[in-house]
Amino acid sequence: MKQRTSAVIPCLTAYSVFLCLMAADAIAGPPDKPEVTITVEGRSPGTDLNAQEQAKQDALRKAVEQACGTFISSQTKTKNYEAVYDKAMSFAAGYVTSFEVLERRTEEGISICKVRAKISTVDFEKEWARLLHTIEAEGNPRCVVVVVEDNDADDMNPPKTNGVAQGIIENFFLNKNVQLMDKGAAEASRGRDIALAALNDDVKKLAAMAASFKADVVIKGNAEARRAGSSRIGGRTVYKWTATINVRAYHTDSAQMLMSNTYSVKKTTVNEDAGGDDAIRKCAEEHVGKMLRDVGEAWRKRQNIRRVCQVTIENCARKDYKAFEKALREVHGVQNVKMKELVNDVCQIEVDWSFDLERLVSQIEKMKVAGTTYEVTEQTHDRVTFKLGKDET
Repeated sequence: MKQRTSAVIPCLTAYSVFLCLMAADAIAGPPDKPEVTITVEGRSPGTDLNAQEQAKQDALRKAVEQACGTFISSQTKTKNYEAVYDKAMSFAAGYVTSFEVLERRTEEGISICKVRAKISTVDFEKEWARLLHTIEAEGNPRCVVVVVEDNDADDMNPPKTNGVAQGIIENFFLNKNVQLMDKGAAEASRGRDIALAALNDDVKKLAAMAASFKADVVIKGNAEARRAGSSRIGGRTVYKWTATINVRAYHTDSAQMLMSNTYSVKKTTVNEDAGGDDAIRKCAEEHVGKMLRDVGEAWRKRQNIRRVCQVTIENCARKDYKAFEKALREVHGVQNVKMKELVNDVCQIEVDWSFDLERLVSQIEKMKVAGTTYEVTEQTHDRVTFKLGKDET
């Protein structure tokens, strides 16, 4: 029997209710977690070890869907239902408190795995609420993904980018509706500047390059495979490998690290030459859901701390900036206003702000500054551009 637990943060869309629940938990201690036991079969094309593992994961996912089916059905009319469902189910095994494999078999080239699993429905519902809150409060950040990959850390070949792990991570993120930078428009720079910055571990340059493509987050990974010996099984030599992927996420505007975590697996293969790639592939495939979850959690936590918003004002002279600064400093939630540069009547400003950007934009639009108006021409998660106009009336 194998056991796996998942720690989740209870988070409700009604923030006041969230605070009350947290206070109650502190007094009463952790509540009991209702569990549902489900027996179900999972399927996957193929008959090799990978197909058998996928069949097991399919069974665990189905178990979660059955155990939480009533709750899921009640959420179908919820805003952002599909996005929340996809993200919750990408980590379905995290809601399985324990499971037992009852049977493995193959039928007509299909691997079948039958499991009996215990599902924590409370964990699932809390995670659903957390994800819904994250999407509504924080939006969907645009990302750049770059992974430095070495499929044999003990040989003399240099690491590279755009390898096995990067492709798996990018495809998974895209399938979960994460916005990635336009690869077609940026491929030349991606192949040179971004890759070089990643290889040199130049975080500031990497963040600046990602920001130039209007990304909010840059995700940098280091994937490494190492030989771990070999053994003879059934007259064949089996090669053992270990693979580790370290993932760090940075906010592009400040190069501030949002999260850092390491994911690893062990892999056995009969293919000595491709063993490193196989190990890295397995590590990426097994942990990519957790990677997205960790990045999303780090992004969510930003709503509880001060953030730096980038404000650009076009058609702005210095006297216009001074009037804007004076008025903005009077707005509740503004902790600092700083001009970065003023060139050709385009003013770049950093605003230390306590809430989300949408609230800041609304406050600026309502400001009364000597007959001046501010029209939004572009807005992302932490950046907004205004065109300054004069009210002739």
